[in-house]
Amino acid sequence: MARKIKYTRKDLKGPDEFISTLGRTTLWIQENRVPVLAALTAVILAAGGVFGARAYYRWQEAKANRDLWPQLIQAQEVLRSPEVADEEKLDRLEKFLAAQVSAHPGTEAAVFAQYYLGSIAFRRGNYDRSAEYFRSAIASGKEQGTVMDFLLRQGIAQTFDAKGDAENAQKAYGEAAGFATGEFRTQARMGQARTLATLGRKQEAAEVFRRILSENPDTPLKELIQIQLSRLG
Repeated sequence: MARKIKYTRKDLKGPDEFISTLGRTTLWIQENRVPVLAALTAVILAAGGVFGARAYYRWQEAKANRDLWPQLIQAQEVLRSPEVADEEKLDRLEKFLAAQVSAHPGTEAAVFAQYYLGSIAFRRGNYDRSAEYFRSAIASGKEQGTVMDFLLRQGIAQTFDAKGDAENAQKAYGEAAGFATGEFRTQARMGQARTLATLGRKQEAAEVFRRILSENPDTPLKELIQIQLSRLG
């Protein structure tokens, strides 16, 4: 004998409610099809705009890399080898990098280009212009999470240092140290300690030297740091 299935009023009402709700929704869409279509179109266009923008930015990055990286490698070689860095070569390199930064603003390659433009300006003794390039690259926000976080801030510190502005130099070195690890951090800390000592702030300088030894006890600069600490008393 087949078991009788007992349905409650809620069981029977559920499908009716769904059908009724679906019917009302369909009727509402039919009555408001113009604004509904407009809203759907807007959503589709917005989604297409997001994906399109992403594709465009990827294309821009790829194009900037193709155009800039060969020259960035050359810039690195020129700045590492002062004997081959004649003024004519630096002029050509500077003009090319500046033009490419203008053509590909906001790209990672442009950040690297600005770093080398800042380095060229620093080499020529134009420290204010050098700092402007470094700050502009930082402002783009594209260097986040790379070694450029450190190099650009270290560059700014060195411009202050070269100008004899020890106060701002020690602050900038300290900021650069916060964006580095290992030997890069040691390098920035050494600059900070040295400029603090120049300012006569011996106790603060000694604290920075001790921090270096605490963070990197096997640093090749250990003997030099100990000498500096003995001089600071």
